[in-house]
Amino acid sequence: MYCEKCGYENKDDAVFCENCGEQINKTETEKVIESDDAVAVETAEIQETSVAEKIEGIQETEEIQETEEIQETEEIQETEKIQEAAEFDETAVEQSTIISKNITRSSEGSYNWMYEFSLWKNPAVLITVFKVSLIALMVPALLMFFLTLGEGIGEAFNLLLSMIGIGFVLMTVLMVAGYVMLSIAYGGKYYVLFKMDKKGVNHIQLDKQHKEAQALGFLTALTGLSSGNISAAGAGLLGASKKSLYTNFKKVKSVKFSPRMNTIYLNESFNKNQIYAEGEDFDFVKEFILENCPKNVKIIEK
Repeated sequence: MYCEKCGYENKDDAVFCENCGEQINKTETEKVIESDDAVAVETAEIQETSVAEKIEGIQETEEIQETEEIQETEEIQETEKIQEAAEFDETAVEQSTIISKNITRSSEGSYNWMYEFSLWKNPAVLITVFKVSLIALMVPALLMFFLTLGEGIGEAFNLLLSMIGIGFVLMTVLMVAGYVMLSIAYGGKYYVLFKMDKKGVNHIQLDKQHKEAQALGFLTALTGLSSGNISAAGAGLLGASKKSLYTNFKKVKSVKFSPRMNTIYLNESFNKNQIYAEGEDFDFVKEFILENCPKNVKIIEK
């Protein structure tokens, strides 16, 4: 093949002139270059595909490892929770001391027991409410007595007796009717939870009975208002508003013990509470209360 520039004869497969260096086979050169480029592109694509596959494989492996780690962590946490719950139950049993068949002592030093109060056999609740209502009845009666003294002491005295007599009868009917309704609603029993420590004692009414007591309390209040009996209405609203009653031993003014009715009356200046205990537990509760009440507290044995 001759060079077009200098005329030198070269070999047939020569790409450049051996004499002057001129390119003498452009078509073949482009084919070679294109072939080399194609090979390079294919090689690059193969390399990219290989790298992408490797990355995907690594990512899948990492995701599998992360999933396994999460599952292992969740299993460990569940196991720890089960162990903690078991340890808590064991600790609670160990820390709770049985004082008697009914009373237990917690790790904090509080004594806890539940009392099943028979509303038909023990009229302590009815008697207490009756006394409070009677005192509430005397207040408006005495007020009217002093307001009518100007019309004569005889007239004022007659008005006092009539108010007390009518109020007493109406209050008795309302209290007995309300007590019967309460007893029927409770199934003749009243369940109370007591929590007692050196500071005081909490008389806690159970939730189900508390809701029923609210309804009956408001019913009593409405009946009292409709009949003009303010004291009955006040007693009903008071009964409907309380779920628990707490007594601070340091504020107790007098204590009355009634073993026959399994009842201990704790009286503060403006708060009265009743503590119930079974016969075998009565002396223990009594001694504990006396130990933590003021030394000069008034004690009444019944």
